[in-house]
Amino acid sequence: MKTRYLFKTVLIAGLVVFATSCDDLLQTEPQQSVSPEVAISTPEGIRAVYHRGYRAQMFEDYWGQRLVMAGDALADNAISNPVNSGRYTAEPVNGFGTGVGGWNRYLGINDINTVIKHAPNVAALPEAERTRIEAEMLFLRALAYHDLVKVYAYEPNKIVGGWDRGVILRTEPTETVAAADFKARSSVVEVYNQIEADLLRSISLFQQHNGNGPFFANLSAAHALLARVYLYWERWGDAIAQASAAIAAANVTVAGPAAVPGMFQQGPGANPESLFELRMTVSESLGVNVALSAALTPLSHYDVVPSAEFLATLAPEDVRNSIYQSDIENYPDMPPAKSGFRYVTKYEGYVGTHTDNIPLIRISEVYLTRAEAYAERDNAGDAALAVADLNRIRTNRGLAAFGAAPNNLVEEILLERRRELAFEGHRWQDIKRKGLDLVKPAATNTPTLFYQENNQFLARIPVTEVALNPLLEQNPGY
Repeated sequence: MKTRYLFKTVLIAGLVVFATSCDDLLQTEPQQSVSPEVAISTPEGIRAVYHRGYRAQMFEDYWGQRLVMAGDALADNAISNPVNSGRYTAEPVNGFGTGVGGWNRYLGINDINTVIKHAPNVAALPEAERTRIEAEMLFLRALAYHDLVKVYAYEPNKIVGGWDRGVILRTEPTETVAAADFKARSSVVEVYNQIEADLLRSISLFQQHNGNGPFFANLSAAHALLARVYLYWERWGDAIAQASAAIAAANVTVAGPAAVPGMFQQGPGANPESLFELRMTVSESLGVNVALSAALTPLSHYDVVPSAEFLATLAPEDVRNSIYQSDIENYPDMPPAKSGFRYVTKYEGYVGTHTDNIPLIRISEVYLTRAEAYAERDNAGDAALAVADLNRIRTNRGLAAFGAAPNNLVEEILLERRRELAFEGHRWQDIKRKGLDLVKPAATNTPTLFYQENNQFLARIPVTEVALNPLLEQNPGY
């Protein structure tokens, strides 16, 4: 992280007046700006920075928009609407330098590090609350670093050309300008080790004090995130164990066919499958121009639509067809040049500004994680267990169960992930972590991207960051 960003973090904290009323801090709307002295020494300050750690996940460059949908555009699930606002035109054709992004997450990581360091020293903070806050912040730090490393680096077992650079690791807060420094990128394995350590510590604390899921980190979500990390790491047995623990700790199950059409349309309520979900209130929402619904729905910019190739994976009996509806049928007055597509209804809500919640971890993903890990581990009986988990998704989406394991079991699981987790931030990462070549949709007129030959599978680190930090190595090809 370059010095001017570190200075910005400190400066913002010092310039904003902080109201110390404890009642105010316990309201639904999080307090997000505190003076440095209050932030590290009082319960009110710790709570304020804690809430700001959650708010950092909601920005446009992170889960507020790009992490959810950019991967589908970079991969094969989405194309540009021919009549668009000028956004998401380079991603579907994999223009040079395009990627999911999110390098600026270090601002949020600094807040998280502040809470982790100082919460244990605030005597007036109740012990149970302190333990819960530490568990949640460790979860958020692990999430942030996994989101960074999966975008800017290869996975540990899919290294190309010996390039094993991960991202910069910072686990201590930078609290003054004088403390700002430059750091080099840690290796991929070092980053994964840190993520694993954070989540294991988080899980040990949640065993005593569970969070208020799904809108706050919680025990089931921590197990599920660690299962996701192990899946990327190809530690199949560990992925199975953590997915099983997440399922056992969860208070939700896979939604039935009748619930699918409305499961993403819950208003202020949570998706019935969510283990961890970002709640977007009116005061916390992104503006009308940058939220997910702006890019995906006909009433707004409508920049991105599902590809024909993706829609072809949905059989007629698949109830997920209801999530991708006809724009001209629902909005008959649309301009003909911009219409004629099926659009994504997962983030369709409007309440003054766009306020759809964003599910980050759903129970369906956990079952598919376990299914893939069983199929890849391939011990005696694992194929049957993989099929059972896969069938749990299929039968709840209107599809027939497999009677036995198909010859291409892993491919079938990846196909089910493509259908189930579309426009939730997974498709590009699934192709990348498996080291697969990417066949682009015909409408993009873009050649196949070969994993071993194309540097575009790694995002470009912002050139300004590389220019200002002499220790920061750019990814190959940029």
